[in-house]
This record gives sequence, C-alpha cells and structure tokens, in this order.
Amino acid sequence: MTDSPPSPRVRTSRQRSEQIVRLIKKMIGRGSFISEIKTAIAEEFQISRRSVERYITRARREMLKEVEQSLEQHRADSLYFYRSVIDSPKATERDRLRARERIDRLLGLDTKATSRKKAWLRKLTPEVIRNMSSEELEATRQRVIREREQSPDEYY
Repeated sequence: MTDSPPSPRVRTSRQRSEQIVRLIKKMIGRGSFISEIKTAIAEEFQISRRSVERYITRARREMLKEVEQSLEQHRADSLYFYRSVIDSPKATERDRLRARERIDRLLGLDTKATSRKKAWLRKLTPEVIRNMSSEELEATRQRVIREREQSPDEYY
C-alpha cells in the first residue's frame, strides 16, 4: 500500500479571506443555517468545511465587535454612509433626498413641534393618574374636556 504525500497547504490571500468573511456575514444576516453556509462557501472557494468554520468564527467575532461599538460611533458611521450616498454621482435624486431625511432624523432635526396640550397629555400615564388626588383628577378631567371642545380634531 502506498501512501500519497499530503497536499501542500495553500494560503488564502488577505483579500480573498475578507471576501469570504463578508459573504459569511451576509449569509448569517439573512438567517442562513450554518450547515448551508459551510456547504456553499466550501464549494464556492474550494476549501474544507473545517476552514469555513474558522471563517464563521472570525465573521461572528467581527460582527460582535461592530455591535459593541458606542452609540456615537454607530451614528458617525451612519452619517458618513448617508453623506456618501448624497455625494455619489450614481445616486438618484430620490436616493439623495432619502439620505438627507435619514441624516436629519439621525441628528434630531426632523422632530415636529408638538403643541403643549399634547405634551402634557402624553405625561398622563396610568401610574400618574392613579397617584392623583381626587381634586387633581377632577381638574385634569375638566382641562381635557375644555381642550376637546376648543379643538376636537386634535383628539380624534
């Protein structure tokens, strides 16, 4: 019986490794099963399923690192992404407008002015109402009735 020499170990380039990890992240994000990921990646890139497991571990580590970033970092990443959409010559006018809206929302510039009536009404939680005295409850009830009579469209 003759033993064949082991096949030489082939190193994957950094670019190809990053491509594999990005693809695995997308597949995980889509909800693919690990077995599906292993099969697809092993066939596509002609690597062993064990190697794919290592890439999956790396992809999960990177995904976890991205999630653990601070809120400010996530906002900054989003802002730069939306700016790139606006600056892109390939972006449609609709894409640019949508990116602008997202930036405004991200920076808190899209808040609508709410009337003071609605603001105080939002604060009337069941807990607040339970803790009111009878006099406070009656005064609040009268205030709501008065304001509904003045502008009924705002309450329906």
